Amino acid sequence: DATFRWHLDAWSSCTFSCGGGSQTRRLRCLKGRSREVEIRQCLLAGRRPTNTRLCNVGPCARWVTASWGPCHGQCVGPSLATQHRHVYCQDTNGTKLSSRMCSAFRRPSSVKNCSTEACALRWHVGAWTQCTATCGRHGFQSRQVTCKHHRTGKATREHHCMWSPRPPSWQRCNILSCSRTGECQDSTRYCEKVRQLELCPLPQFKRRCCVSCRNT
Repeated sequence: DATFRWHLDAWSSCTFSCGGGSQTRRLRCLKGRSREVEIRQCLLAGRRPTNTRLCNVGPCARWVTASWGPCHGQCVGPSLATQHRHVYCQDTNGTKLSSRMCSAFRRPSSVKNCSTEACALRWHVGAWTQCTATCGRHGFQSRQVTCKHHRTGKATREHHCMWSPRPPSWQRCNILSCSRTGECQDSTRYCEKVRQLELCPLPQFKRRCCVSCRNT
C-alpha cells in the first residue's frame, strides 16, 4: 500500500520588514510519490506540521536627527566654521536604540561646514628685522606673524588661521662667505655686546667681531 506523507512548500515572504510579521506555507498531503489527496488522509498518518510562523520580530528602527547647532568652533577655511547635530537610532515608539539596529540604513551626517563672519581671518605679516649678521652662516632675521580678522584687523589666536599654512616668522639671511683676505670687519650686530661681556678672547667671537675685538 502507498503511504501518506506531508509535503511542505517554501515559506512566503514576511508580511512586515520589522516590528513582527508572519509567514505562511502551503501544506499538501501526498499519497505515494506525488499524488495529492485530501489533508485528512495525512492527519491520520501523523502530526500536522505548522504552516504559520512569526518573522522580523525586531523593532522598527530609523535614524533621527536633531536640529543643527550654532555655526562656530574651529575655522576650517575662509569664513567657514563647522556646526554639529545629534544623530541617533530609535524605534517607532521613540525609544533610543543601539546604532547597530539602524546599520542597514545610511546614517545622516552629524557635521557640516557653515559660513560665518567670525572666520573671515587671514595671516598678517610684519616687516623683516635687520639681519643679525652681514655675512657667514649665522645671520637670521624675524618678523611678526599674526592671525587677524580681515575687516576689523583684530588679532585672535593662531589656531583659528591654521586652515592655511602659517608664513615663516624667521629666516636665515646674508648667507655669504665672510672674506678672509679682505679688510677686518664685524659680521654681526651684536659685536658691541661681545666686547662689553669680554667675550673677545674666544676665537669664534674674535673672528666674527674683528673690528670690535681688535684692540682687546
